[in-house]
Amino acid sequence: METVQFQSFVFMFTVYAGIIIGILYDIYRVLKGSRRGDRFITSIWDVLFLAAAMLVVLWALFSSNYGDIRAYVFIGFIVGFFLYDKILGRIAVALFLFVKKNVVFFFKTTNNLFVLPFQFLFNLLWHPLSRFWQYITHKRVRISKLKKLPAVIAHDSRKYYKLIISKKKKR
Repeated sequence: METVQFQSFVFMFTVYAGIIIGILYDIYRVLKGSRRGDRFITSIWDVLFLAAAMLVVLWALFSSNYGDIRAYVFIGFIVGFFLYDKILGRIAVALFLFVKKNVVFFFKTTNNLFVLPFQFLFNLLWHPLSRFWQYITHKRVRISKLKKLPAVIAHDSRKYYKLIISKKKKR
């Protein structure tokens, strides 16, 4: 028999887990973006969110009441999610968008700083390497033609054998 104190503890724990699921949902919305994209990538994002939400639910259930499922547990999840959504949802989405924008900007700028030396080396080496590659492919074509030469000679010899023999007999 569960006491009212234990049930209220489990209810508050599931409200807390509902808030965490709300935060995960907002992070999911910010990372997924608002643009319509590839359905496969959208499906991957959906599965990742559902897996994270399921882990939070399992963590909350087994941490608070040993995995025992009651109606007030589901009510706690729903209440926590909607409390978060109505009270902190817009603020959190704005904060997550701000963080995402700054992180993307940081990686773009640092990426440019790290890529510039490699891009310079690539441009410096590209012209000679492309000329060398053209030379090698041209030689490769010549070599392949030389490899085919005995077969062409044998084919032509069979083709003109009677003509060659008849000219030798006439002399």
